[in-house]
Amino acid sequence: MTTAIITGSTQGIGKSTAIALVKKGLNVVICSRNQKQVEQTVNEINSYANNKCLAIGHKCDASNPSDVKNLVKLAIDKFGKIDVLINNAGIAFYKSMVDTTLEEWSNTININLTGCFLFCRYVLPHMIKNNSGTIINISSGAGKVGFAKLSAYCASKFGIMGFSESISKEVVSTNIRVMILCPGEINTTMLKDIVNSGFQLRCKKENLYQPEDVANKIFEMIKEFNIYGNGHVEEFYSGTR
Repeated sequence: MTTAIITGSTQGIGKSTAIALVKKGLNVVICSRNQKQVEQTVNEINSYANNKCLAIGHKCDASNPSDVKNLVKLAIDKFGKIDVLINNAGIAFYKSMVDTTLEEWSNTININLTGCFLFCRYVLPHMIKNNSGTIINISSGAGKVGFAKLSAYCASKFGIMGFSESISKEVVSTNIRVMILCPGEINTTMLKDIVNSGFQLRCKKENLYQPEDVANKIFEMIKEFNIYGNGHVEEFYSGTR
């Protein structure tokens, strides 16, 4: 049975993806920085599971090497393998660059980009050993075009683009796929927070994609090997439907 780790998975895109994958019969390993939220989310996800698949989870700071290493070990100890890694954990601050503190900059880069590196660093050797695996790194439309007052977020998401392209070339001789998903404006708590801080939506609110829409796209990317190959970049922008 396929096993997937999904980071940042107690709300928004991550949570919707975990639910979608369990409904499709995958085991899922979820995490966030809040243990209580992890436990509540695991119970909710398992209400959708059949008797063959399971959701487990644990508190994990994606920017903490020990936390990441322990979560990867938990997944392997429980399920024997990791087939899919979805690097989704992310934060954003909406403020001008000159008003962005070093702490805000560092937290954004550490969680969004360094977290992506750490999970790949600890999961990829396992996938290489098995000569199989799928990694989907969640970048953003803001990983391709810079936006005012989102400098740290854009820097982290641009970084994911380059990082993912690089490691996709490192695994080109294997059966491992490293892909990038670039969602646009998705109706999540993060988007609502930055809109409340002054960010102007580029499409009508009623045209926003929902987290469930992104989750369905992620499952499609996992399943459809012929369409989504190693190095694939998928754009998924609201307002185009």
